[in-house]
Amino acid sequence: MPRKRSTEKKRCDVQTSNSFRACDTTSVFRISESSLHRSVIVVLFVLPFVFYYKHAFSDHMLFGTDWLGAGSFHWRNFMAQYIRTHGNIALWWPAILSGQPTVAGFFADLFYPTTIFRLFLPVHVVWTWTFILHIFIAGLGTYLFLKELKLGVIPSALAGVAYMFSGSLMTLAFAGHDGRLIGSALMPLALFFLQRGIDRRRLLQFLLCGLVVALQLFSGHLQKVYYTGLILLAYFLFQWIRSIRHERSTGVALRLALYFGIGMGFGLALAAIQYLPVFGNLPFAARGHERGYEYATSWSMPIIETLDLLTPRFSGGLEHYWGANPFKLHSEYLGILPLLFAVIAVFRCWKNRVVKFFTFSFAFSLLMAWGGGTPFYYVPYYLLPGISKVRGPAMIFFLAGFSVCALAAIGVHHLLQTIRTEKQKFPRSLMVGAAVPIILLLVFAVAREPVTALLRPAPQKLAAFEANYSAVVTGFLLASVIASIGILLCWLLLRRRVRPELFAILSAAVMTFDISVALNLWDGSKGYIRSAPPPTKYYAADSVVAFLSSDTSRFRVLPMHYERSEDGILAYHGIQSVAGQLPNPLQTYQDFIGAGSSVMFQTGNLVYHNFTDLLNVKYIISYTLPEDASRYDPGARRTIEQLRAYFSDPRFEPVFVTGRYTVYRNKNVLPRTFIAPGYEVMPDKDAVFARLMQDGFDPSRTCLLYDTPGFLASTDTFAMGMADIIEYDANAIAVRAVTAVPGLLVLSENFHPDWKAYLDGRRVPVLRAYHTLRAVALPPGEHEVIFKIESRDYRYGSLISLAALAFFVGAVVVTVATRRGKETIICR
Repeated sequence: MPRKRSTEKKRCDVQTSNSFRACDTTSVFRISESSLHRSVIVVLFVLPFVFYYKHAFSDHMLFGTDWLGAGSFHWRNFMAQYIRTHGNIALWWPAILSGQPTVAGFFADLFYPTTIFRLFLPVHVVWTWTFILHIFIAGLGTYLFLKELKLGVIPSALAGVAYMFSGSLMTLAFAGHDGRLIGSALMPLALFFLQRGIDRRRLLQFLLCGLVVALQLFSGHLQKVYYTGLILLAYFLFQWIRSIRHERSTGVALRLALYFGIGMGFGLALAAIQYLPVFGNLPFAARGHERGYEYATSWSMPIIETLDLLTPRFSGGLEHYWGANPFKLHSEYLGILPLLFAVIAVFRCWKNRVVKFFTFSFAFSLLMAWGGGTPFYYVPYYLLPGISKVRGPAMIFFLAGFSVCALAAIGVHHLLQTIRTEKQKFPRSLMVGAAVPIILLLVFAVAREPVTALLRPAPQKLAAFEANYSAVVTGFLLASVIASIGILLCWLLLRRRVRPELFAILSAAVMTFDISVALNLWDGSKGYIRSAPPPTKYYAADSVVAFLSSDTSRFRVLPMHYERSEDGILAYHGIQSVAGQLPNPLQTYQDFIGAGSSVMFQTGNLVYHNFTDLLNVKYIISYTLPEDASRYDPGARRTIEQLRAYFSDPRFEPVFVTGRYTVYRNKNVLPRTFIAPGYEVMPDKDAVFARLMQDGFDPSRTCLLYDTPGFLASTDTFAMGMADIIEYDANAIAVRAVTAVPGLLVLSENFHPDWKAYLDGRRVPVLRAYHTLRAVALPPGEHEVIFKIESRDYRYGSLISLAALAFFVGAVVVTVATRRGKETIICR
């Protein structure tokens, strides 16, 4: 039915209008909404290439501190190679930290779809496209969700651009946090399917929501999934209560609640293959234990850094960061236009329930991000399960950023409706919002000393603050210019000097320019998007690696002082190390090396010879010590003298020397596997470590256990056995052993209950030796011992995930068949 033109005021309710075009009384659109919809999707896909084109179509590798500096590249490279070679997943990674679990140890995005692409594409190429595609998905999900709320194409598209280019996503490349990116990018898509499920009351939509949550879980970043779960639950309750009031039907309410529960349960079940082993491993892992309020609030967002929403240059960022955190590798900056548009929504559309929801969502997320900066965090710390076990509350800010973008869409929707009235009143709130950066610009420009006294940067950060001050002024100047441009665009729109399509194009261009300049995204040397050489060049063997690679025996190295000890270069060249970095290493190993409750590698106990001998450390990498230390400061001189005294021990022999590094050979290194004829049963780890530190104690003769092996130790001091590894694989190790008397076969690999032992085909217990290694009791004779990793949690998790996937496929088939059946009946 044709619409009648009218000069009457028309208002579009965000919750009930069919589309933005349905409220168009001025014929401002010149293209169909479907064409505009397709164009928006294309634009959202193309926009990420503005920043990533150098990496998408060249041999440049996208730089990331955790990607390269923490060896994340090599985790993925190792697993891709193993799957291609063996056709199954490696449940153990022997390259670092003397062997660690993969699936159970939270091995990144092992079950995320990116792993499939890494099987036939270079790992670093998949890494780059992971950022490109998920930034697109972030914008697409935001656009679809807000369009589902009947906000129209243009407001939803602008919000999509704002969220996909928000600092909470775009700056994660420098940190190498693809897991955080995936979690933030998928959240709007989960909201979209949740909203469709509520609107259409279809179980399949709730299952799709659960599928997105499962993908988030597969990305390997639980904290992002937790925060996504919070907003999904809050939003469902918000719409569920509205549905109850609107429908006044208990049956509808119960059905929606049931669907939501099934959807979330499906998501958790689908991800069981990854998380059942993780939870089963928690008693043995370094993470997963509550460490107190101070730990939980570490890496909070300092309250004063909320000013970063106006300019990311306020707190400096990267090399110029002067804030309260030890370091900061990301930014919360959203851009000025989304903030201005959000202000319009809050002050002009407050009666709208969605505005209230996202306003409170922003406030809650901001309070959570501030963490220990306010007493508020005690509430979630004690009431929300799991919050007390994680740190970094600032990670929740992506919800605050998304809330601003949603409000911005409503603000733009209000502007577009306003132009349909005869009287276009310019929003005063817009002027007030734009005045904020201008006022701050004036304050920072003319009152440097009072501002410095008010902010009171830490003494160690004062120099960085002073060096960054001019950048802050420049940042507020840029914010003021962008705000002025935003006001001009709104004025031109309200005065009908530009059509909505042109307004949208110009606004998107300004947002892209704003985020790129403010965050230096186009600056490959100072910004958050930087390049690195391809892996073949980045991991090219240096002289130290070349020397170590020439030794074809089985050994480990201790990179005591080696700048690339954690970036994966050793593992890339097949050199196993006692060092390295993993998200959740084994606690027994951290105890053994003296790292305590830390998840980071520390040399600690490894200065004692028995510890390095037991870990099969054949080589130690350290600095080349100068002959004359007199030119160094007192602290450096003490370190030099300590190292000189340590390596003067006759156990160590310098075998390779460069101008910077010296490689020492440990003459007393124990082989990867050996037979100890004697044993002692120890009461606890402290007793074990004290015994290993005793002068004269020989761990090759006496194995330290927590349980009796079931035989009497030999009194023959000359009784020795022989053991050789005949097969070595990530999932299985075979040893041939010969002993004349009962003894203990010691394997210098970390103990884990998933490792089982088979003595001549018969299952035997694996004993925990020296607190963290493995041992098997051997009777006299010649034997074959096979160690196999057999994870019950992984097996059960796989079955649960397969069942969940089958359920989802069945639901899709039933839904499609039902829909076709209805269409057939209607056609007849």
